[in-house]
Order: sequence, then C-alpha cells, then structure tokens
Amino acid sequence: MNHRQSPQRKVLWIVLQTVGLLVIAISTFSIISTLLFGVLGLAPSSPDWHLAVLVAFIFSVAGAAVGVQTFKTPYFRLMGIISGVTTGAILGFYNAGRVNQEIPWAIGGAILGSIAGGVLAGWTYRPQPGRGQQFIGVAIAIVSTFCAYGAAFGLGAWTLMALSTQHWGLALVFALPTGFYLWLTQRSLVWTYRQWRRG
Repeated sequence: MNHRQSPQRKVLWIVLQTVGLLVIAISTFSIISTLLFGVLGLAPSSPDWHLAVLVAFIFSVAGAAVGVQTFKTPYFRLMGIISGVTTGAILGFYNAGRVNQEIPWAIGGAILGSIAGGVLAGWTYRPQPGRGQQFIGVAIAIVSTFCAYGAAFGLGAWTLMALSTQHWGLALVFALPTGFYLWLTQRSLVWTYRQWRRG
C-alpha cells in the first residue's frame, strides 16, 4: 500500500494542517488588530502619519490580490505572488517593530518580509503543487483575507469619522471602498475554505 494514500496518514495530515492554519489565523488576527488600532488614531498632521498610509496600502493591495484570486483569471499566479509579497511585508513590519521600536527597523522588516514572502509564494503558486505548497498557499490566503478585512475595517472607521463631522462627500468616498473590501473579504473567506478542503 502507498503510505501517502493511507487513511491514517491522510487524517493526520488534515489534523496537522488544520491546527497549523488555526494558529496562523489567530496570530494574524492579533497582528492585524494591533496594527489597525495602532494607526487608526493617527491624524494627517501626526509625524507618524506615513505609517498609517503604509499599513493601509499593504492591507489594500493584499486584500485586492486575494480577491482577484477568487476569480478564474490568467493572473492567478501573479496575484498569489503579490499576496505573498504583501503578507510577508506586513508580518515583517510587525515583527521587526516588536523587536526594536524604531521605524527603520519596521521598514527594514517589511522589505525583508516582502522578499521572503515573494520567494515563498513563487515556489507555492506553481503548476501541480504538493501538499506543503497547498498549505502555504492557504496560509498566504488567510493572511491576505485578514488584510482585506483590515482594509474594510479601517475604511469603515474613517467613513464613520467623516459622517460624525458631517463631511458627506468624504464619507461617500470612504464608504464605497469599504463595501468593496467587505465583499472581497466574504469571497476570499469562501475561496480559502474551499482551498483548505481541497488540500
């Protein structure tokens, strides 16, 4: 009997994969929440405003990339690599920032993380991936989906702030992408679940 096809090994793989992805999901939720609440209170006049712009940009690109992956397009692999680059950047930014509270460290971590994430995604999103590659692909999709939710949450918070100050035009500008990223989050969650089931 082929050991790779034995029921025992298959069940063990499913259990290990599920536990690993749950750990990744919980850790990612904590990281995304920490970054979100860390930048939401920043105003454009703040000296750290560029951090809010950077986090918003990475969340938006990662969320859009995994959203495009949910459609059957010829750009699936490219979007997967972009997801890997951006999720690596956000994880590197967070972890390097925790090691050393200096901005250059966080930026350096984001750069190194994006390189590592891009290389890993390039290996993952290739024809006929193995189990390990499928696991990494789902892990990248989970982080990117949380980024999509982070983008929706941040834009939604800015929408509410604009409404509270009666800036109706600005509120509309923020409300439209908020709805878009909520929709992408929903699509990405369903697609990621299906990728997990397939693995």
